[in-house]
Amino acid sequence: MDPEPDHRSEAADPNILQSLPAEHRFALVVEASPTALVLAGPAGLIEMVNRQAERMFGYDRAELVNQPLESLMPARFRHGHVLLRHHFAADMSSRLMGEGRDLFGLRKDGTEFPLEIGLNPIDFEGETMVLAGIIDITARRRSEFEKEQQRRELERSNADLEEFAYVASHDLKAPLRAISHLVEWISEDIEVTASTETIDNLKLLRGRVVRLQSLLDGLLAYARIGKARVSYEQVDLNQVVRDIVAVLSPPAGFEVDCDGTLPLLRTHRTPILVVLQNLIANGIKHHDHNEGRITIAMKLVNGVAEFRVSDDGPGIEPRFHERIFVIFQTLSSRDELESSGIGLAIVKKRVEAHGGHIWVESAPPARGTTIVFTWKEPTA
Repeated sequence: MDPEPDHRSEAADPNILQSLPAEHRFALVVEASPTALVLAGPAGLIEMVNRQAERMFGYDRAELVNQPLESLMPARFRHGHVLLRHHFAADMSSRLMGEGRDLFGLRKDGTEFPLEIGLNPIDFEGETMVLAGIIDITARRRSEFEKEQQRRELERSNADLEEFAYVASHDLKAPLRAISHLVEWISEDIEVTASTETIDNLKLLRGRVVRLQSLLDGLLAYARIGKARVSYEQVDLNQVVRDIVAVLSPPAGFEVDCDGTLPLLRTHRTPILVVLQNLIANGIKHHDHNEGRITIAMKLVNGVAEFRVSDDGPGIEPRFHERIFVIFQTLSSRDELESSGIGLAIVKKRVEAHGGHIWVESAPPARGTTIVFTWKEPTA
C-alpha cells in the first residue's frame, strides 16, 4: 500500500498545492478546517470525518467510518434523531440542526458536551449525502452562564439597594426630624446663657443632621434611577436652566448663563434637569470666591448631545477626575463643606442610563473646571 501523502508539506508550498488535483486540494482544506466535519450517507452511516472531528469526539477516523451518526450523541437523543434525519432527507436544505433546542455530543470517553450543528446536503455521484459542520460551544455556554449569574446578582443587589433606600427614607427620616427639632428647641432654651463654644457645637450638630438627611435623600434618588417610566418630549434646555437658577437662587455674585441659545432635545425632562441642577449646584458650592460664573453649552449632532458645564473656580487635580464620580467621595472635608458625596454619582448614573459618558476637563493651576457629558436622544 502506498504511504499516505504528507498534507503538511504540500500545504506549505503554494506551487505544489496548485499542481495537485482539485480533489486533493479539497481534502487538504477539509483536514485543515477548524470545524469538525462529518459526512454521512443516505442510510445515516458515517463515511468521512476530518482531523478536528477526531479531536472533538476522541475517536480515530477508522473507528467512526460506517458507524451510525447517532453514535456521536447521548443515548437519550438517538431515537428522536433517526426521525429527524428522515425528515431532513425528505426536505434537503442547508440549515442549523435542532434550532431552539439544546444539542449534545458524546465523546468516546462517555463525556457529553454542548454543540451546534450545521447541515448541508451534497450530491455525490448521484447520491445525496449530508455534510455536518460541528462546533463545540462549551466555552460559549460557560460564558453565557457566567453572564446570567452576573445579571441575577446585579438584579439582587439592585433590589437590596432599593429596599435599603426605602427603609432609610421612611424609617430613619422621622427620628432625624425629631433630632433636628430637639436641637432647635435646645438652642432656643439656652440661647441667652450658652457659651460661644456651646452655640458652635449645636450648629455643628445641626449641620450633621442636615447632612444625614441629604444622604438619605441622595441614596433614595440613586436607587430609583431607571425605575420610573416617563415619556419622551421636546425639552427646552434654556427654560430648564432658568428653572434651575430659580430653585438654586445662587449668591448675588454668581452668574449662571447658557452659551447662546441651546437647541431642543428630545428626552426625559426630569433626568436632564437633575443632572444639570447637580452640576450647576456643584460648581457654586465648590467655588473658592464670593463671585463666579457658570456657563452651560450644548451641541447636538446625529442624535447625540454634548453638554459642557464650565465654571471659573479653583479647578480639580487630574488625579481626582475619576474619584469625584464615586459615591460618598468628596474632595473637601465635610466639616468645611456640607456634602453627601452622592450628587455626582447620581449624575454619572443618570448620564449612563441615557447612553452617555461623563468626564472632567481641568488642569490646575489654571482656573476653571468643565464637566462634559454626552446624552443620546431615543432612536424610536
